[in-house]
Amino acid sequence: MSGSDERRPLHSALTPWWRWLFLVPGLAAVAVGGYGLWTYLSTTAQISWGIWFVGSALLHDLVIAPLWIGLGWVASTLLPRPARAPMVVGAAISGSVTLVALPFVLGYGGDEGDTSFLPRDYGLTLLVVVGVVLAVSAAWAALRVQRARDSA
Repeated sequence: MSGSDERRPLHSALTPWWRWLFLVPGLAAVAVGGYGLWTYLSTTAQISWGIWFVGSALLHDLVIAPLWIGLGWVASTLLPRPARAPMVVGAAISGSVTLVALPFVLGYGGDEGDTSFLPRDYGLTLLVVVGVVLAVSAAWAALRVQRARDSA
């Protein structure tokens, strides 16, 4: 038997046997990380890490997840079905790139006396990258909508 069984949810979660090949190393990695946090960091660093950990969970649960739910609702309301996947993928890529680029755009860690640190206009570069991603997504969506109309 494969897949989930609504009548036996615990059994379905524990099988097939190869799931344990992923779970056990993952739990071991968490244990090693926890041991490292507990033994090698000062109390101040542990508190800082805890604030970051809780803050990131709250940011996700209170800001990012509701934003994605809202964007999904808007996409399902405004976009034709064939265009939804390309636009959601484009939004996900744009969001990920923005999260990675945001420290550079905001100049965190920069030194005004060191002109070689963060020497580019990262805000403009981010706008160009996001624009290209969204343009490709829009073209992909338009192509899918056209193909759906042609096949109907």
